[in-house]
Amino acid sequence: MSIPKKGGKRANTASEKSKGLEGFVAPKTTTRNPRVKVVIQFMEANLERKISLDDLADAASLSRSYLCTLFKTETGLSPGEYLRRLRMEKASRLLATTLLSIKQIMAMTGYANRSDFVQHSRRYLDCTPTEYRNRAYNSGVAETNRKLP
Repeated sequence: MSIPKKGGKRANTASEKSKGLEGFVAPKTTTRNPRVKVVIQFMEANLERKISLDDLADAASLSRSYLCTLFKTETGLSPGEYLRRLRMEKASRLLATTLLSIKQIMAMTGYANRSDFVQHSRRYLDCTPTEYRNRAYNSGVAETNRKLP
Protein backbone atom coordinates (compact mmCIF):
# COMPACT_ATOMS: atom_id res chain seq x y z
CA MET A 1 0.00 0.00 0.00
CA SER A 2 1.39 3.43 -0.80
CA ILE A 3 0.77 6.65 1.00
CA PRO A 4 -1.66 8.61 -1.14
CA LYS A 5 -1.79 12.30 -1.68
CA LYS A 6 -3.79 14.28 0.83
CA GLY A 7 -7.43 13.32 0.95
CA GLY A 8 -6.92 9.72 -0.15
CA LYS A 9 -7.42 6.50 1.80
CA ARG A 10 -4.75 5.97 4.44
CA ALA A 11 -3.41 2.80 6.01
CA ASN A 12 -4.91 1.97 9.40
CA THR A 13 -1.92 0.60 11.28
CA ALA A 14 1.77 1.31 11.44
CA SER A 15 2.55 -2.19 10.18
CA GLU A 16 0.36 -1.67 7.10
CA LYS A 17 2.06 1.65 6.49
CA SER A 18 5.60 0.42 7.09
CA LYS A 19 5.07 -2.50 4.69
CA GLY A 20 3.93 -0.17 1.94
CA LEU A 21 6.20 2.81 2.48
CA GLU A 22 8.82 1.43 0.16
CA GLY A 23 8.11 3.13 -3.13
CA PHE A 24 5.48 5.60 -1.97
CA VAL A 25 7.69 8.11 -3.73
CA ALA A 26 7.67 7.95 -7.53
CA PRO A 27 9.83 4.99 -8.64
CA LYS A 28 13.26 6.08 -9.81
CA THR A 29 13.10 3.76 -12.80
CA THR A 30 10.26 5.79 -14.32
CA THR A 31 12.42 8.90 -14.33
CA ARG A 32 13.94 9.11 -17.78
CA ASN A 33 15.56 12.50 -17.57
CA PRO A 34 19.16 12.26 -16.32
CA ARG A 35 18.97 15.67 -14.66
CA VAL A 36 15.98 14.62 -12.59
CA LYS A 37 17.88 11.46 -11.64
CA VAL A 38 20.78 13.63 -10.49
CA VAL A 39 18.43 15.71 -8.34
CA ILE A 40 16.87 12.59 -6.77
CA GLN A 41 20.32 11.15 -6.06
CA PHE A 42 21.35 14.48 -4.52
CA MET A 43 18.24 14.42 -2.29
CA GLU A 44 18.90 10.84 -1.18
CA ALA A 45 22.56 11.55 -0.42
CA ASN A 46 21.79 14.70 1.57
CA LEU A 47 18.59 13.90 3.47
CA GLU A 48 20.17 14.87 6.78
CA ARG A 49 20.87 18.47 5.76
CA LYS A 50 18.78 21.42 4.78
CA ILE A 51 18.34 21.36 1.00
CA SER A 52 17.17 24.45 -0.85
CA LEU A 53 15.69 24.65 -4.32
CA ASP A 54 18.87 26.50 -5.31
CA ASP A 55 20.94 23.50 -4.17
CA LEU A 56 18.82 21.18 -6.30
CA ALA A 57 18.94 23.49 -9.32
CA ASP A 58 22.72 23.78 -9.00
CA ALA A 59 23.09 19.99 -8.79
CA ALA A 60 21.20 19.63 -12.07
CA SER A 61 22.66 22.77 -13.72
CA LEU A 62 19.15 24.12 -14.33
CA SER A 63 17.23 27.22 -13.38
CA ARG A 64 14.92 26.88 -10.40
CA SER A 65 11.78 27.35 -12.46
CA TYR A 66 12.79 24.87 -15.17
CA LEU A 67 13.83 22.31 -12.55
CA CYS A 68 10.38 22.57 -10.92
CA THR A 69 8.61 22.14 -14.25
CA LEU A 70 10.80 19.25 -15.38
CA PHE A 71 10.69 17.51 -12.00
CA LYS A 72 6.90 17.73 -11.78
CA THR A 73 6.56 16.42 -15.34
CA GLU A 74 8.85 13.45 -14.63
CA THR A 75 7.69 12.48 -11.12
CA GLY A 76 4.25 14.02 -10.71
CA LEU A 77 5.47 15.82 -7.58
CA SER A 78 7.21 19.08 -6.86
CA PRO A 79 10.84 18.78 -5.68
CA GLY A 80 9.80 19.88 -2.18
CA GLU A 81 7.00 17.32 -1.95
CA TYR A 82 9.28 14.57 -3.25
CA LEU A 83 11.91 15.50 -0.65
CA ARG A 84 9.34 15.50 2.18
CA ARG A 85 8.15 12.05 1.12
CA LEU A 86 11.71 10.72 0.96
CA ARG A 87 12.34 12.07 4.45
CA MET A 88 9.15 10.60 5.87
CA GLU A 89 9.83 7.26 4.20
CA LYS A 90 13.21 7.09 5.91
CA ALA A 91 11.81 8.39 9.21
CA SER A 92 9.02 5.80 9.22
CA ARG A 93 11.53 3.01 8.57
CA LEU A 94 13.74 4.23 11.42
CA LEU A 95 10.81 4.66 13.80
CA ALA A 96 9.57 1.15 13.12
CA THR A 97 12.90 -0.66 13.12
CA THR A 98 15.27 1.14 15.51
CA LEU A 99 15.40 2.42 19.05
CA LEU A 100 16.92 5.75 18.01
CA SER A 101 15.43 8.76 19.75
CA ILE A 102 13.00 11.00 17.91
CA LYS A 103 15.68 13.75 17.95
CA GLN A 104 18.21 11.42 16.34
CA ILE A 105 15.73 10.42 13.66
CA MET A 106 14.88 14.08 13.06
CA ALA A 107 18.58 14.85 12.57
CA MET A 108 19.05 11.89 10.23
CA THR A 109 16.14 13.02 8.07
CA GLY A 110 16.91 16.73 7.91
CA TYR A 111 14.36 18.09 10.37
CA ALA A 112 15.66 20.84 12.66
CA ASN A 113 12.20 21.79 13.90
CA ARG A 114 10.22 19.24 15.92
CA SER A 115 6.89 20.82 15.01
CA ASP A 116 7.62 20.38 11.26
CA PHE A 117 8.54 16.74 11.87
CA VAL A 118 5.35 16.09 13.82
CA GLN A 119 3.23 17.97 11.26
CA HIS A 120 4.68 15.97 8.35
CA SER A 121 4.33 12.76 10.33
CA ARG A 122 0.65 13.46 10.90
CA ARG A 123 0.18 14.29 7.24
CA TYR A 124 1.96 11.24 5.79
CA LEU A 125 1.67 8.65 8.57
CA ASP A 126 -1.61 9.83 10.05
CA CYS A 127 -0.16 9.97 13.57
CA THR A 128 2.69 11.45 15.60
CA PRO A 129 6.15 9.83 15.46
CA THR A 130 5.69 8.35 18.95
CA GLU A 131 2.29 6.92 18.06
CA TYR A 132 3.74 5.47 14.85
CA ARG A 133 6.58 3.80 16.78
CA ASN A 134 4.16 2.39 19.36
CA ARG A 135 1.87 0.99 16.67
CA ALA A 136 4.82 -0.56 14.84
CA TYR A 137 6.09 -2.07 18.08
CA ASN A 138 2.67 -3.38 19.08
CA SER A 139 2.03 -4.92 15.67
CA GLY A 140 5.50 -6.51 15.78
CA VAL A 141 4.77 -8.00 19.20
CA ALA A 142 1.43 -9.30 17.95
CA GLU A 143 3.08 -10.92 14.91
CA THR A 144 5.78 -12.47 17.11
CA ASN A 145 3.16 -13.87 19.47
CA ARG A 146 1.25 -15.42 16.56
CA LYS A 147 4.40 -17.24 15.42
CA LEU A 148 5.03 -18.79 18.84
CA PRO A 149 3.68 -22.37 19.30
